[in-house]
Amino acid sequence: MSEASEAFRRVALLAAEHHADLDAAARLMTAHAWVGGGAPHFAGTLATHRGSLQSALVLALSSLSQAVAREGLPAPAIPHLTTQVHQAAVAPATHGPFRGIDIRAMSDLVAILDAAADRLTTAGERLRAELAALTLPASPAWTVLRAAEWSATQSPDLRRRLAKIQRSHPWIPSGVAAYDLFGTHSMPCDTLLSRLVTGDQEALSRLLAIRDAALPARVNAWWHALAPDARLRLTTLPGFGSLNGLPAAVRDQANRHLLATEKARLTARLSTVYGPATFASIATDLRGLTAPRALLAHEEAVRLLASIAMIEHALSVAGTSGHPPAYLLSFDLTGTGRLVVSWGDPDAADITVTYVPGLNSRLSGFAGDIDRARLLWQQSQATAGTRTIASIAWLGYDPPQLAGTFTPGASVAGDAPASRGAVELAAFADGLTAARTSPGRHVVLGHSYGSLVTGKTAQLRPGKLADELIFVGSPGVGVDHATELGLPAGHVWVGEDRNDPVAMLGRFGRDPGSSSFGARHFPVGRSLLQNAHSSYWDPYSASLRNLGLITTQHYDALQSPGRPIQPQLLMPELAPDLSKSLKG
Repeated sequence: MSEASEAFRRVALLAAEHHADLDAAARLMTAHAWVGGGAPHFAGTLATHRGSLQSALVLALSSLSQAVAREGLPAPAIPHLTTQVHQAAVAPATHGPFRGIDIRAMSDLVAILDAAADRLTTAGERLRAELAALTLPASPAWTVLRAAEWSATQSPDLRRRLAKIQRSHPWIPSGVAAYDLFGTHSMPCDTLLSRLVTGDQEALSRLLAIRDAALPARVNAWWHALAPDARLRLTTLPGFGSLNGLPAAVRDQANRHLLATEKARLTARLSTVYGPATFASIATDLRGLTAPRALLAHEEAVRLLASIAMIEHALSVAGTSGHPPAYLLSFDLTGTGRLVVSWGDPDAADITVTYVPGLNSRLSGFAGDIDRARLLWQQSQATAGTRTIASIAWLGYDPPQLAGTFTPGASVAGDAPASRGAVELAAFADGLTAARTSPGRHVVLGHSYGSLVTGKTAQLRPGKLADELIFVGSPGVGVDHATELGLPAGHVWVGEDRNDPVAMLGRFGRDPGSSSFGARHFPVGRSLLQNAHSSYWDPYSASLRNLGLITTQHYDALQSPGRPIQPQLLMPELAPDLSKSLKG
């Protein structure tokens, strides 16, 4: 049996043992272990980590199965790992006037989270070792470890709160102690921030895994209270720049430092193998994202250096030829990669627009998306008058890839990647709000599958995500009517190229382009079928002009497209009369 086959067998056993580690906690929540207060947020975060855990195990097995096939052996079948937690017959623990807990069930929940933290930490480390041994992406292992970190963070906090009410009645009504004790998760965050001041990498990892809406504001206040020497020291801590709530300039400084450190580490690694002179002579190929044959044995290092070169190149044009400063707000080189770049300072801008990409977006090909954000900055700034613009390209989640179409939990045909992405986008938007130095307007623009991420995020933060939502080339946003997105009437916009096949799907809820959805439409024109889905940022197009006008609130100035693209026959020689009539 091959090395990859053996690894697949071991990871399949690991997945069978651990894929349901958070199911018992989810069942307790549906049975009302905790109601009201912070319960909806906790239950939602639990569901996200539970789904991510199972998806990560499937992705790891899929990667190993492909490795087996590359060795010329039959690809082993991936076991079914997705489980269902049936809802209780009574109403779930959602927002409402009642807040309370079932003490016995809550005690069980704490014990389950304790056990899950230990089990998933072990599973994540084992999975990381298996994937590393075959030089496969380790992102599934990090997802498992994030679920472990979250469980470890939650259980001591809940135990502390529970201990304070052990002498009370089993159910505590609103107005007594339940809301006080189970409304938010303040103590762990404060403790972790105190540890972070000392450079505690584990504390940072735990903070990065927390998705509490109140955390970014606390991070921002904590940062401004630090001494200058502590601030300087923290900007060199790996991963610090991805902490939501920090000022954009601080995130940029920390991330550029980490980018340079990673570049130096990878360059030294390859220079050691091939010699400094040899590597220097071929390293120029990296910016073109092509690897010389001599480097194929170290393909992973080459791939990472190519991504770094792409980021550096995108940032290099900032501040030149009329471009604004660029802020590197976050990046992650692992897996398909993540990257968040802002053209202009989002902390001080009068208007910030965040662009959320969709299917097949990944770090290695994100240069075009960064340019889309730049084009939208230029178009918006041209009509903003004295107001300032920040335009963000946000690859802060793991978009579905065509290669994973048949992978449960990662497929573009389902909404699981969007649900996970919505949690990330909500946390990022919370961070933007917390770091602002003056009042400002926020617009979120979702394209393709990214519109579904945006729609789900709007439901997580009703009325707080943005002042304006724009969807282009959307297959659906997860609701049937614009009013379900939490914005006042007239502030949800839809643009659809009439030849865009994705915009015709209406797969995730009612088609946003239909009149019954209730959104406002803006003109985008018509492109050739093969270009339509990516045409919304075409220079000088009506679509790009109108995106800028909506961003700057010039609704009455929206422009209609010029002469539409003439319909074309694929094989005009088969219908010469019709071909002549179209030309005429």
